[in-house]
Amino acid sequence: MTQDQQASLQKTIESFSNCSLEFINTKGLFSDIWESLTSKHHFSKEIFYKFIPSRFFPQYDKIIITDVDVVFLGDVSESFLDFDANTSSYLAGIKLNNPDQFYPLIGWKEGYKKFSKIEFEAIQNGIGAGYFIANLKAMRKNNIEQKFIDYATSNIHKLILPEQDVLNIICYPHIHTLSLKHMIANYTWKVCGEKWEKLSPCVYTQKQIDEARLQPIQIHYAGHKKPWFYTDEPKSDLWFFYLAQTPFLQEHLNRLPCTIIALHKKTLLLYRIKSYLQKNPLFLFQASFYLRFYKKIKQILRFNS
Repeated sequence: MTQDQQASLQKTIESFSNCSLEFINTKGLFSDIWESLTSKHHFSKEIFYKFIPSRFFPQYDKIIITDVDVVFLGDVSESFLDFDANTSSYLAGIKLNNPDQFYPLIGWKEGYKKFSKIEFEAIQNGIGAGYFIANLKAMRKNNIEQKFIDYATSNIHKLILPEQDVLNIICYPHIHTLSLKHMIANYTWKVCGEKWEKLSPCVYTQKQIDEARLQPIQIHYAGHKKPWFYTDEPKSDLWFFYLAQTPFLQEHLNRLPCTIIALHKKTLLLYRIKSYLQKNPLFLFQASFYLRFYKKIKQILRFNS
């Protein structure tokens, strides 16, 4: 991040008297793990910084950690103040309302078949890494930071949601549940319906679900379809509303035409073929390619018969 960008960010908090913004130079930390990661998707190296808050903030017993592809619509202090750092829970966060939602293990989830039964149980019943409270006091006591790093280093080849997988596997079952309203994925309105009629009580009660829909504290733009690229995604208007209140609006608008053109190019057949070849240079020698090809032909023939 440039000095000008840091200065612009500082301007966004000038109207607040009770906060400050500090920048930490991590000096290439986790570059080796990042290079070894096969499932980078839309992630960045900084996801691994969630492993080491106790190192950077030795003065605190607990801390809120959040992704940056979010907007906050409510007060986070309730979740922070209610969480007791003297408990045995290492993390407090938002869980899947129904752990069985992980099934079936197809598409991007297929990689979870590589995990042991115990590991998958932790992932399935763990929390989302987009917003959580880390119990730094308990983590220091039991050397959890090093356990995060050791597991990630040894298992980098199979991680799917890299930092989230590691956080849950190492900390489970010592994980506290926060109310659903603290982190809501923006695509929930698309998947579950405008009134979330497809979301039935399980881990969370109907009252908690209704509260999350009507009064969400955080909207998380999870997945690769970010509002700054895809303006028609659910709740993108909220992101632009808050962008308009920062010094970054004009910069974003200046880049928007190039962004639209770049996204259009990705839909072209030639680009898709080139991208596939780059990711799968040995596809002709992979049985999975021929299996997918066979299934596709079979599907077409069935449709036309």
